Amino acid sequence: MSYIQHLSQYHPKPYPILPGDFHVSPRGSDDADGSAAHPFATIQRAIQAVRAVKAQKRGVTVCVHAGEYPTPGLCLTQEDSGSADCPITYRAYGDGEVVLDGGVTLSPGDFRPVSGEAKERLHSDARELVVEIDLKRLGLTEADWGPVYPIGAFGTEKKYDAHQSGENCELFVNGQRMTLARYPSEGFLRLAAVADVGDCFEFPEQNYDLSWHERRNHFGGKYIMDKETTARLKSWKSLAGVWAYGYFYHDWADSSTPVTRFDLEHRAFFPAYVCRYGARKDALYRFFNVLDELDQPGEWYLDRDSGMLYLYPPEPLEGARVELTISRRSVIHAENVKHLTFEGFTIRGTRGDAVTIRGDDNTLRRLTVYGVMGNAAEVSGYRNLVTECHIAHTGRGGIHLSGGDRDSLTPGENRADNNLIHDWGEVYMMYNPAVRLDGVGNVCSHNEIHSAPHSAVFYYGNDHVVEYNVIHDVVLHSSDAGAIYSGQDWAGQGCVVRYNCLYNVGAGDFRPDGIYFDDMLSGQSAYGNLVINVKKNGFLIGGGRDNSVTNNVVVGCGTGIKYDDRGRDAFVGNGWARAAVIDYETGSMWQRLRKAPYRSDVWAARYPALARISLDFSDPDNRDFPVNPANSVVKNNIVIDAEASLGVIRPDVARYSDISQNAVFDSEEAAGFIPGEYILREDAPALRDAPGFQNLPIGKMGRY
Repeated sequence: MSYIQHLSQYHPKPYPILPGDFHVSPRGSDDADGSAAHPFATIQRAIQAVRAVKAQKRGVTVCVHAGEYPTPGLCLTQEDSGSADCPITYRAYGDGEVVLDGGVTLSPGDFRPVSGEAKERLHSDARELVVEIDLKRLGLTEADWGPVYPIGAFGTEKKYDAHQSGENCELFVNGQRMTLARYPSEGFLRLAAVADVGDCFEFPEQNYDLSWHERRNHFGGKYIMDKETTARLKSWKSLAGVWAYGYFYHDWADSSTPVTRFDLEHRAFFPAYVCRYGARKDALYRFFNVLDELDQPGEWYLDRDSGMLYLYPPEPLEGARVELTISRRSVIHAENVKHLTFEGFTIRGTRGDAVTIRGDDNTLRRLTVYGVMGNAAEVSGYRNLVTECHIAHTGRGGIHLSGGDRDSLTPGENRADNNLIHDWGEVYMMYNPAVRLDGVGNVCSHNEIHSAPHSAVFYYGNDHVVEYNVIHDVVLHSSDAGAIYSGQDWAGQGCVVRYNCLYNVGAGDFRPDGIYFDDMLSGQSAYGNLVINVKKNGFLIGGGRDNSVTNNVVVGCGTGIKYDDRGRDAFVGNGWARAAVIDYETGSMWQRLRKAPYRSDVWAARYPALARISLDFSDPDNRDFPVNPANSVVKNNIVIDAEASLGVIRPDVARYSDISQNAVFDSEEAAGFIPGEYILREDAPALRDAPGFQNLPIGKMGRY
């Protein structure tokens, strides 16, 4: 069995039936006593019962029996907390799936064949297959579904007076997310030209209009379509209500905008919202919210004025579960709580996050989350745990952990451990990772993460640990990104990235990085990682200092290890990052540094090299001047590269740091790896060149 096959094997533990203090069942009654024989009907009633008895017990368990529990959102507050002596657990009973559903169910029998003007707008192949349902006749109103809201990580919509904030309602059939009708149905178009980039903040690159922040209602620009696209739009019966989504300049900066008008005679369209980075020829984009393009199974459209919903069913609707997400709340929202556990539930059907917990010593275990617009879990506080969860098909991301105190460097000790996370970022494609760590001292460990357009793990702050994860087939739709990513902070020190396996990062023309310490990030340690088949750089260290990259195996990447000097080049050579470092008052790197108490006793003891940095702008060659890539170590790494190249190490990196004893070979066999494994033989040639190398803990990587 190959190493990769070994990582893909996972056998979930059986879920036991255990008794509880209170029971909930779809066949119960809230007037009952909550016993196994006479269960409650709702979890909210069980919450009330727990409040009444928890002071009398050493722990309270609520068992929720198999079935579906529609809910606008379970709300728990400080009075619902447990304690170390009396933890409170809400768990699936073990007799089948327990579903907490925030959506509105639409009966398949209420759909009818499309008719009237809408039918005439459809392509001929779709006219006999699309169905419609009148939401107003079901008692829903415009306030329930709302307008079309912008999507994308870098939109400028908040700069416009007409903007409305919110999350779009969505339609699901048998748990599958339907696609708002768009053109093209798959993939993207490319801008033929840009007649006017609009009143943007940055154009061309690194050319900033600082007055942009003070103005509002910027002119959106004028973009040019190709002839084929223009001809397609001429076939539409209406151009009203059309939106555009795309990567109008950078392939990591997605945004959306209503289209104010089309000039088809001149192949032009005018975005309402400007792209902050301008726009460029060949940029990727597509149109959406287009009834005339409702032509593929799995697409839908909602007339926001009439409340008529149109669907091209992906499968026969008879017996199907059709749901519309109306609720904007988390399905579970717990505020200022302690010692609570939620275990074994399936959660779906909200435009918000599945679970929001703020508090300490809480646990989310064995949850299955899908079909939500937001993240699976937003968790903040201390010593919280998210474990053994299966997260997929979210609109945004997976698990966001935040906690710890930066001034005192007190760790949050929150953990995302042993979870399976895949196919996230289905609506908000960029900058919504599977796991994000913020604050101080939080952990992402033993997760399997795969299949998404952007990064798998983000972390910001200090002393985080990212370890023993298996990450593959990610960053499939961006080039300037990393599977594991952090950046832009000299003071974001003490973080450790170790014993992770990354493979198959990037796809097609998109060439991202594996482990990416971006824009002068400093004080990071990366060791014991296995990085395979990354399109661009296995490691990219973007000019930072005090970094340690040791004892890693990098195989078959575009470049093994790249370490540049972008900070120094910006300061002494007027390089592209100059705005971040040239001026002490306005430079973003200096601003972030000033926010950190890096000369305090606690920080100086933890990060002595950071405490020594020089602020003498007249002596930029001083190794302690922070723009210099100093005091780093790149050592005892093994790189397998067809050209037998370590990678790209800039001269000033070699001048200020230790780049030595790295073993480079053109094949795994030549390096001395055991065939089919990434373990070196005792007599491996790689050990002569990297004498300090130690074999990686292969068997401990991934879920357990």
